[in-house]
Amino acid sequence: MSESAFNALSQSKDPLKVAEIILEKIKRMEHKPIVISPGIVKASIAQIRRQSTAQTLVDFVFESEEEKRRFIKASHMSKRVIKGDVPLSETYYGDLLLILSDEQTALTHGLHKFPAKFIPEIPRWPIFKYSKEFDIVLDPFVGSGGTLIEARLQRRNSYGIDVHPMAQLITKVAITPLDSDKLIKAKNWLLKEIYADDKNNINIPDFANRDYWFKPEVARDLAVITKHINRIEDEDIYDFFSVCLSSIIREASNADPKFLYALAISKKMRELKQRKTDVFNLFKEKVREQVPKMIEFSRKCPRDVFAKIIGKDARDIELENESVDLAVTSPPYLNAVDYPRAHQLEMYWLGLWKGRLADLKKSYIGTEQIISKEYSTLKHYGNPRLDDALEKIYEKDKKRSYVVFKYFIDMKQNFQEVWRILKPGGRYVVVVGDNVIRKIQVPTHEFLMDIACEGGFFVEEYFGSLIVRRPHDMRETEKIEADWVMVFKKEA
Repeated sequence: MSESAFNALSQSKDPLKVAEIILEKIKRMEHKPIVISPGIVKASIAQIRRQSTAQTLVDFVFESEEEKRRFIKASHMSKRVIKGDVPLSETYYGDLLLILSDEQTALTHGLHKFPAKFIPEIPRWPIFKYSKEFDIVLDPFVGSGGTLIEARLQRRNSYGIDVHPMAQLITKVAITPLDSDKLIKAKNWLLKEIYADDKNNINIPDFANRDYWFKPEVARDLAVITKHINRIEDEDIYDFFSVCLSSIIREASNADPKFLYALAISKKMRELKQRKTDVFNLFKEKVREQVPKMIEFSRKCPRDVFAKIIGKDARDIELENESVDLAVTSPPYLNAVDYPRAHQLEMYWLGLWKGRLADLKKSYIGTEQIISKEYSTLKHYGNPRLDDALEKIYEKDKKRSYVVFKYFIDMKQNFQEVWRILKPGGRYVVVVGDNVIRKIQVPTHEFLMDIACEGGFFVEEYFGSLIVRRPHDMRETEKIEADWVMVFKKEA
């Protein structure tokens, strides 16, 4: 134990309790050598605080929007409210913060709607705090590319992984700078060709229930746009306009565009079944919105670093041991987002997936595509609190209990892989929300902290980030009020 670590221990309110937590961490490390640093002491103090105070989802669920507004108003003069970037010098150790972002759609962050995406300030904070220029940053659940966008803008090299076909395409476009002259020229040509088209010789993609989701005239106009995008020879510009097209498909369809987490024709949309949709205008406005943002991103984007999509499985990362300086991610929400279903119209239209959605879903962490014999008996993880939750859920829903069990098994594999590829002293920053499964509280962030420590990490920092805008289509009892930002360190 270093002298500074000893001082931090002696100055704590309960040195014996802190020492007990440290001993537990040492036991989890088994035969591995461990240096008791000030960070370990601080993380142990934070763990005691977490165990002795209310820190689960239920403690931060507001009974009404008015209650949330009162909380926000009362918090405006405290450090719990942050406008813009999270200060690098502050420590929070379990605080609940309200981070007010005005950059959610800046540059290529708003290229395409995506469920459960975090605000740019969240990945930007660890990138600045825990890495330096030309370091390598990994996001093993890349989503719409927020981490990689920020890494590239801050001159870090980066890798992204995701099983979701839409995520791979959106991220690829969001991190790829384009030549502004070529992009503007392609935009002008494309819009001219679309409006001049006689709407003959078009190929409308064929997939299940297509005519349920699209009116004939809408499908025809989307096919016209697709036809001319397919004529673009530059692959990166082709992908850019394909994503622009994808971003209007939900709005042009019969589905309710406000339902981001699912796909449904709501009562409101049925009442509007006679509405006329100007597909060409939707696309034109989207292109006019996104082209300037891509040009601005390309202007700011350093060209001496790389950003790449690699692999599809966060449990089997195709990188060498100790090759990454920092990992930042937001893994799938447990029991909250069906990504393939949310993007099925876009994937089928663009040809990113041609088979059954059920086959694609099987490879996702947190999937519900399982067979009955897998949940015919109760599964235990080995963590007493998690096992207690699994038992309570099993009494109500055997399948959901297994889904929760498998989620944490899969996340354990992910933690093991990130530990392997992180350099000594590197951090893994994980952003996740707590959950309610069949009215049973599942403090996901606490269980992930335990799992991370099992794998040799220690908790260096963590805080809650209040979600300001929640989706319309999540069940009220399962809505997530706060994300937890956790910093796990691999000791040097």
